Amino acid sequence: MPNLLVEIGIEELPVGSLDIIYEQLAVQLRQKLADERIAFEEVKVEATPRRIAIFVRGIAAMQQDRVLEIAGPSKEKCYDAGGNPTPVLQGFLRSKQADAKDIEIRETPKGPFVFLRKKEKGKPVGQLLPEFLGRILTSLPFPKFMRWETTGFRFPRPVRWLVVLLDKKRVPMDFAGVKSGNRSFGHRFLAPQTFVISKAEWKAYVALLKKKHVMLDLAAREAMIRNKLRGQFAQKRIDEDLVHTNAHLVEEPFFLKGTFSQEYLELPAEVLASCMKKNQKVFACYDGTGRLKDHFIAVMNGKRNGLAKIRKDYENVLDSRLKDARYFYELDTKEPLEKKKAALAQLVYLGKLGSVLDKTERLEKMAPVFAHAAGRGELGQDLARVAALSKIDLVTHLVYEMPDLQGIVGREYALEAKEKEMVASAIGSQYLPKNLAEDHRKAKNSMDVLGAFFGIIDRLDLLVGAFGTGIEPTGSQDPFALRRAGGSLVKLVRAFSIPFSLSQVVEENIRLYGERLTRSVDLKGRLLKFLQERVAFELGVKAGTWPAEILQAVCRAGFDDLAGVYKRFDALCGLSEKDPKVFIKAAKVLQRTANMLKGYGKEAGEPKQELLVEEQEKKIFELIDTRMTEVLEPLDRGEYEKATRLFAQIFSGPLHEFFDNVLINAELPELRENRMALVAKISRLYAGRLADLSGLSRIDEE
Repeated sequence: MPNLLVEIGIEELPVGSLDIIYEQLAVQLRQKLADERIAFEEVKVEATPRRIAIFVRGIAAMQQDRVLEIAGPSKEKCYDAGGNPTPVLQGFLRSKQADAKDIEIRETPKGPFVFLRKKEKGKPVGQLLPEFLGRILTSLPFPKFMRWETTGFRFPRPVRWLVVLLDKKRVPMDFAGVKSGNRSFGHRFLAPQTFVISKAEWKAYVALLKKKHVMLDLAAREAMIRNKLRGQFAQKRIDEDLVHTNAHLVEEPFFLKGTFSQEYLELPAEVLASCMKKNQKVFACYDGTGRLKDHFIAVMNGKRNGLAKIRKDYENVLDSRLKDARYFYELDTKEPLEKKKAALAQLVYLGKLGSVLDKTERLEKMAPVFAHAAGRGELGQDLARVAALSKIDLVTHLVYEMPDLQGIVGREYALEAKEKEMVASAIGSQYLPKNLAEDHRKAKNSMDVLGAFFGIIDRLDLLVGAFGTGIEPTGSQDPFALRRAGGSLVKLVRAFSIPFSLSQVVEENIRLYGERLTRSVDLKGRLLKFLQERVAFELGVKAGTWPAEILQAVCRAGFDDLAGVYKRFDALCGLSEKDPKVFIKAAKVLQRTANMLKGYGKEAGEPKQELLVEEQEKKIFELIDTRMTEVLEPLDRGEYEKATRLFAQIFSGPLHEFFDNVLINAELPELRENRMALVAKISRLYAGRLADLSGLSRIDEE
């Protein structure tokens, strides 16, 4: 089977385009090959700013044959009384380009019908490639497109050359007015001459490009940048986003070190680093202790002549940008941070919900409520101060120029205003975590508990306001990043294990919004359901799996304390893996009690000793009376594995004997109600506090 190699040569793609190519092109290509019945062994996709490379190893030369079965009209319509074909049948055959020999009569629930069975022969793959390759490439969801030639073809940048090879054979294809061949181009500056790609062989192709100063593999370019920063330039602190960006911008990384005036080191380090990153995509340099140095590292697209002039150009542009940053910083700090607070009234908040000043004042009122709910009332005053100052940097000149410094600028200006260091730190960390895929344990490395508290109430206020005005994520639509807000909230709770009543805090937030909320019906219920989905995402559980069932069981027992949900889930997942027999015993107790209570139809009361008749029910009552506290005590201490073991040990055997030997649905109402009360008491002991395991699937009798 031959190999396929496609190279699309383009003008330099904008940053971000390569992410779309890597995320979607290979996936779509595999799916399209399968849909077109074209066998293949492997698909590779790589890209640089100047070329997109597609390689399919072991692609079939011919499309597979297939048999089409098409239902036609009824037999009655297709044949006359003499059994001759009617115009209906003839028209059906013409429309499908078939003959009478291709049809058969089949019985269906609606009577006999004509069915067409037609064999369709596969086409040569070389004939199919141009159409479906073009369709895939033009369907990629790039954010912006250009038109540059007479047909009006749209692509992010103009297409300049095209290579399509099946082994050594050139496949004719026209894409964006460019005809395919076997000639490519090397690095724009270092090897601009054309060269021939003789065969669709991946290793030879990659090696050939390397000779032409092109590193095709994005991951290899990233690794080279990262390794150079660590090795040659002794950098321990590396901005991974900037590594990714630079790898998108170059075909062969080359490194240039420059300097800037030490007077700019008086500015906060993150302001300087952000200035360098935003304006010139260069890396700030730090010494061994983590302090910013008066150096930067630029990643160029290949080594050039005249490096001294290039370095000077970088330094001159950076000097201009740092002068601007210093000017804005000095302008902003001429008056105390709090004096700018009134200007927040000019910033609209979610359209219908007033201004950012309204939000700030609402968060100030929420702060002591949340601190008290979380059992840290002593933090209430500091949390309110964080809330009061948190959004003021949005109206500063520096954040206007560099929006990615939101929070960071607020922190620096708070320190300048002699605010408490912990308050300033919380302001600076309010937008963390930046990445929902980040391990929750890393959050403690970048923020403290006061910052986590503010991050929670800030996001909760957004969610309550959005859901309360009918703004909810639907499908892929989430313009206000509510999923991100919810994901950050539940991650912070998990990271810092913050216990609080979610419903209590949500209700207070709803009260503070007052009449601004236009969709308050079941607002709390909709919001809690949304947060349950975010918890599942945070834990990485997938629908239909055993962990997903355990999480649902935990949530059925109570979702009001998110920290408790995580703790109960971790304990039960651990036990189910470590000692599945004990776990299943506990689950079976709950399953049998739930099945019995399902059709009862009313709330079971407390069991009465004087109504006990059978030995088995007396034993159950005695266990509840004498040993129930053995389960309750570890439950109260959060020792959920121990509580589960004790629950299974104490009640499993006696409960099964009770069910097997005693008629629960006794004829006498008082006996029936008393026995149901025993069942309900055991069920509530565990299912009402830890997890309702009654709905778990695949529980076998031990």
